[in-house]
Amino acid sequence: MKKWLLLLLLCLLPISLAGAEPFLTTQGPIMERAEATRIIVVNEMTIFVEPSTPIVDKRGRTLEFGHLKPGRWVSVEVEPDESSGMVAKRIVLTGKK
Repeated sequence: MKKWLLLLLLCLLPISLAGAEPFLTTQGPIMERAEATRIIVVNEMTIFVEPSTPIVDKRGRTLEFGHLKPGRWVSVEVEPDESSGMVAKRIVLTGKK
């Protein structure tokens, strides 16, 4: 009986983990920024920044999209989105140059 229960749990484990996609984190300088479409390019990755995406500096202070300028270094947590490609879930302005 214990073997069957263990086997059942092992079979269900991949199903429960299937929806838990991890975030991808990329960091580097912002190469491009489009204000109208709220898109930035970091490490040749085009990233959509939703209005609700938290943008902070390295001290945790909240910033606006306007602070994201080409040449500024960022660390961006992104996840894939079927409609808009990569979507930023959190952006930290790191201050590296």
